[in-house]
Amino acid sequence: FFGFYAMAPARRRSDEAERLEWLRKAAILDTPQEKEYDDITQMLCRISGFPMALVSLVDDTRQWFKARTGLKVPETSRVVSFCDHVVENRKPLIVLNAEAHPSFCDNPLVTGELGIRCYIGYPII
Repeated sequence: FFGFYAMAPARRRSDEAERLEWLRKAAILDTPQEKEYDDITQMLCRISGFPMALVSLVDDTRQWFKARTGLKVPETSRVVSFCDHVVENRKPLIVLNAEAHPSFCDNPLVTGELGIRCYIGYPII
């Protein structure tokens, strides 16, 4: 599922260690799903018409989903994560056509079973 592809991984920020330490101290990773977060992703799917919405937290090696609608897996590798690019830039990322986007067209989340076509991400912190 996460084979080799040409997409360049996001660069790590100079303050990445500090961000990861904050994330660990928040003690939210690997916690049970919570209705309040699930309500957010369900609302986003209803409003947007998109089949999937996630609340993702990116740690050192993965993106873990605190809430997910339309996706069964609880996490994916950070290497294939669109969210990693949001973390890198700390600003919203909108990819209207992932199949045609030079940075994501060969990403296994686009070319594989998930078939992601559009991505809209907003940094939490």
